[in-house]
Amino acid sequence: MRRVKLLLILLFLIILLTGCFDKSELEELAYVIVIGIDKGEVNGFEVTYQIGNPQVGSSDRVSAGKEPASEIITLTVPDLVTVRDLANISVSREVTYSHLKVIITGEELTRSGEAFKLFDSVLRDEAIKQEVMLIVSKEKASEFIRGNEHELETRPHKHYDFMSRRWEETGLVPDATLLRFIPRTLDDAGLFLSTYATAKKGETIYGYEDQYLAGQVKKEGGNPIQMIGSAVLKEGRMIGTLNGEATKVVMLLRPQKVRRSMLASYADPLVKGQRIAARWMKTEPTRIKMNLSTDIPKIDVVVPIKMMILAIDSGIDYVEDLERQKLLKDSIASSLERKSMEVIKKTQQEFKGDPFQWYLIARQQFWTLDEYKNYDWMKKYPRAEINVKYDIELTNFGRQFRPFNKEDIKD
Repeated sequence: MRRVKLLLILLFLIILLTGCFDKSELEELAYVIVIGIDKGEVNGFEVTYQIGNPQVGSSDRVSAGKEPASEIITLTVPDLVTVRDLANISVSREVTYSHLKVIITGEELTRSGEAFKLFDSVLRDEAIKQEVMLIVSKEKASEFIRGNEHELETRPHKHYDFMSRRWEETGLVPDATLLRFIPRTLDDAGLFLSTYATAKKGETIYGYEDQYLAGQVKKEGGNPIQMIGSAVLKEGRMIGTLNGEATKVVMLLRPQKVRRSMLASYADPLVKGQRIAARWMKTEPTRIKMNLSTDIPKIDVVVPIKMMILAIDSGIDYVEDLERQKLLKDSIASSLERKSMEVIKKTQQEFKGDPFQWYLIARQQFWTLDEYKNYDWMKKYPRAEINVKYDIELTNFGRQFRPFNKEDIKD
C-alpha cells in the first residue's frame, strides 16, 4: 500500500512538471513590436519586423550599454506565417508576437485589397492580441517604420502606447484596432476607418488645427512622422481618405458617446477672421431616428454636445450677454451641421458606404436578420435623405470670466 501511494505521488509530480516542457526564457525571445506589410517587387509580400530590445530602457543599464533600441529587418515571403521561421536566418532568438502593438500596411497594398486576406493568418495566431492598432502608411510600411525616429522614447512599444492615448483625446485619427476591423468588414454594411500616417513631407497646406491629412502639416524638427486623418476601407480595400476634421465629424455622428473631451476652434460670428477655441464633450449618445418603410431611407440625427469656451480672440464678451451666447451657439451649430453634411455627401457619392455605424440602428428596425439582409443597407445608404442637427450646451467659459479689455490695458 505504501508503494502504491509513493507511485501515485510520483505520477502526480510528473504531470505537474509537464507544464514546463515548452517554456521559453525571456532572454531567448525576440519581441516583435511592429509588423509592416507591403507588396513584393516581384511576387509575395515584404514583411518588416521592428524587434524591440528589452535591455534598452530597463533598469539593467550597464548590460544595455549603447545597444540600439530595436532592430528592423524586411523579408520577402508568400504569407505572414512562414516569415517567423525565415526571420531566424539572422535573428538569433525565437520570434514572438506577444508584445505586438501595431500592424502597418502600405497604401499600395491596402488599395489592392490583398491586405485583408493576410489578416486571416493573423487571427489564427493566439499570441496576437485583438487590440493591435492598424495603421495605413502613405508610403511603403517598411519606409514608415524606418522613418519613425521617436527620440523621446527609448522603448519603441511605449511610443505607440502613448500615441494611442493621445488619439483618444484629440480625435484626429479613428480608434482602429484588429478587433474592430474584422467584424465590421465581414458585416459588409459600412466603411471602416483606419489611422492614416506618413514619415515623409507632402505638399504643405494652411488650415486650422484639424483640417489636415498626414504629410500636410507644416512642421520642423522632432520625429518626422505625421498621423492625422483616416484611410477609408470598404470590403477590406482602401478607397479614399478623410482629413482630421472629417474624422472628428464621423466620431460625432456615430451612436456612441465620445469618452474624452476634445479641442476645436470655430469662427467668431461677430468678428470676421477671428476664432473661438472650445473644448467639447459628447456625454450622451447621438439620437438617431430612421424611417425605412420606403425605398429611400429617411434619417434624422441630433448630436448633443457640451461645450466649454476657452479662448475668445476678438475680446467680445459672450458671458454676460445672453443674446450673444445664443448667436455663438447657433453659429457653432451651423458650422458643424454644414461640415457634417459635406462629409455625409462625400460618403454617399464618393465612398458609397456608411462610416457612422448607423447600420447598427437600421438593423434594430427589422424583426429578423434575414429581413435586414434583404433590405441591403449598403445599397440603400447612398440614396438616403439625411438631416443633421447639433444640440449645443455652453457649460462655462473657463477660469477667465470676462475677456481682457484692450482699452483698459492701454490706460
